[in-house]
Amino acid sequence: MSTASTDVAPADPREEEILRAAFEVFTAKGFHRATMLDVATAARASKATLYSRFAGKAALFAALVAWGTRQGAAALEAIADDATLDPAAALERFAARLLAQMLQPEKVALLRIAVAEGARMPEVGAILSGYTREHGLRLGRVLVGRLVAKGVVEIADAEEFGHAFIGLLQGEWVTHALLGGAVAPTPEQIEAHARRAMRRLLRAFAPQG
Repeated sequence: MSTASTDVAPADPREEEILRAAFEVFTAKGFHRATMLDVATAARASKATLYSRFAGKAALFAALVAWGTRQGAAALEAIADDATLDPAAALERFAARLLAQMLQPEKVALLRIAVAEGARMPEVGAILSGYTREHGLRLGRVLVGRLVAKGVVEIADAEEFGHAFIGLLQGEWVTHALLGGAVAPTPEQIEAHARRAMRRLLRAFAPQG
């Protein structure tokens, strides 16, 4: 699956209404049990209207994920695009924004759907990954490239660095959010955690010798 663009947005207000209805239906029933008729009913639309805009349930889910991912994507892209920022400070800012987005209730709900359907319908997870993980990786590579160019880090294994980044950043917060019941962290707590996590990451990959 090719990386999807985050510039995908509903073509009109009616399409956004349909996507909001789809979100409610998928969240309540899961991808497998939800039907296009369920979404059409929730959106007060006909099935013909739905199919005129989306080829099927997978296409509808892809549009929903693209729409959800676009919320806040501009803030991440602005950080990656600003070459005047100190690379380490930019990484901390990027990490805080990324974690805040991961913990948004809507994003957590979409992730729950993908996890629930993963074994039966892996394409659902592939859709989510294409619009979220791949987008984050692309922007992250820009920031890490500046860190390497400045001599702040030395990376022999990019995959290892990526695992360390996401592991330190997420901690147990995303797991707690998926399981439900945990008190959501405040923006200040997220920023403080991201700052500590990224400083640990930079120390772990600092040039040796």
